[in-house]
Amino acid sequence: MKRPVLACLALLAVSACLPAASQRRVPAVEYRNGHWFDGARFVDRTMWGVGDRFSETAPTGTGTVTVVDLRGGFVVPPYAEGHNHWLEPALVDAYIQTYLRDGVFYVQDQGTSPKSHDAMRAALGAPTSVDFVSAHQGFTGPGGHPMELIDQLAAMGILPADWATTHGEGEALFAVASEADVDRAWPKLLAGRPDFVKLFLVHSDEYAARRDDRTLTPRQRGLDPALVPAIVRRAHAANLRVSAHIEDAHDFHVAVAGGVDEIAHLPFVSADAPDAYLLDDADCEAAGRRKVSISTTFDFLGDAPGPRQLEVARANLRNLQRHGVLIAIGTDLFRQTPRVEVERIARFHLLTNLEILVAWAVTTPQVIFPGRKIGRLADRYEASFLVLGADPLRDPANLEHIVDRVKRGRAVVPGPETLPPLGR
Repeated sequence: MKRPVLACLALLAVSACLPAASQRRVPAVEYRNGHWFDGARFVDRTMWGVGDRFSETAPTGTGTVTVVDLRGGFVVPPYAEGHNHWLEPALVDAYIQTYLRDGVFYVQDQGTSPKSHDAMRAALGAPTSVDFVSAHQGFTGPGGHPMELIDQLAAMGILPADWATTHGEGEALFAVASEADVDRAWPKLLAGRPDFVKLFLVHSDEYAARRDDRTLTPRQRGLDPALVPAIVRRAHAANLRVSAHIEDAHDFHVAVAGGVDEIAHLPFVSADAPDAYLLDDADCEAAGRRKVSISTTFDFLGDAPGPRQLEVARANLRNLQRHGVLIAIGTDLFRQTPRVEVERIARFHLLTNLEILVAWAVTTPQVIFPGRKIGRLADRYEASFLVLGADPLRDPANLEHIVDRVKRGRAVVPGPETLPPLGR
């Protein structure tokens, strides 16, 4: 008997709660009449879900097989967010439902406090929630970014009020000037159980001059580039990846040469001097050789970028792709989802429609959770997918036309919770 997706999977969820004697054979689902994304195109095929995994062949020895008619939908892996910040534990349910509505099942937070992460952990990671990893206190230099953001958010009541005085030192960041400072901070960092380590490079070729210039704001300073290898060495010894905030081509060079695993931003191409942000070919080659990933975060382009800004942004992307650097979708916009980043990429034709889909649904999930079998609709991979009402390779706007959501074999029905406008 054919059933719609949600009704069928609701029945399977009930069967999962039956006594053990009734579950000797795992119930399975046969998904018919779908166009399935194979990494390059959509193909018409039948797939099966057995428990929380896909099977490309009809299972044997299972319990009841329920047939689900996908009604000609376009099936893609769930989307992921490579760069954002969930700073509000009290709003975690609204964050979760907002992301699920947009088809985002996997989130990488590039920096929240250990206390905030701990307060959210119980709500995360379930089949009906999002899967989440986070860096905690990032490493910057004295008086460096992101102190100004911490002060601003503390003044708005989003972060603890006393952080406006402490700048979140030890709670949201570590301001370090030497390896000895890193050593002193390291035990507290590890005690918070971060999933990876974050550091901040801000025009690092001018580090010393900016450090000593009292006319500058924290937004214009970052970490001493000489400390990058020391932080990477400690992180890798603790089996933690390292992600680097960068702003220009020299920062990218420092991060790659220092051994980081991820770059949290493409260079912020300035309208005034765009060519200073053009990535060096040798640095892109080195990043590709080590399979470094980079998040897009194209918000710096605004709504009306200059022609040369766009040329440099496109050239950087093409150079990175040519050398095998992994392109992930990252937004870095507070209380937003990566939907807005994808819309910007499509509007300015920074990636092709196929490249957008691969980046959002394949590469980004695999960058966030490299040890999991996700990002593919294939045998033994997690049975998680979205059903779209139209072909996203014809029009990327169709990526938002989500008909059904399934995570690890279970239907996902987002709740009504929404994130309030900023300032409320």
